[in-house]
Amino acid sequence: MAKKSKLGQVQKLEEQIKELREKQKKIIEQAQKDIGEYLMDSWEVEDIEQAKALIDKFKQEAKASFNNNDSGSRLDQNPSNSQNNYSSSGSNPVN
Repeated sequence: MAKKSKLGQVQKLEEQIKELREKQKKIIEQAQKDIGEYLMDSWEVEDIEQAKALIDKFKQEAKASFNNNDSGSRLDQNPSNSQNNYSSSGSNPVN
């Protein structure tokens, strides 16, 4: 009877994992939707193709900005690097 109990526990865990993956997927989809709405509202863009064109236009600049913030953050958090006395902007990059 112990094997049935173990098998039941494994099946229950697999179902929980499945439910958590679905929940994760919904959260990611909602975040992407919210970000898209924010971008369209803040840039006052109504056409999806126009928004895509703007994103493509500024993509490299945004990546460079995030990369600069990343390197500054890593250097600031490294106590052995005492020559860097500046602080990063605190923004978190989205990959």
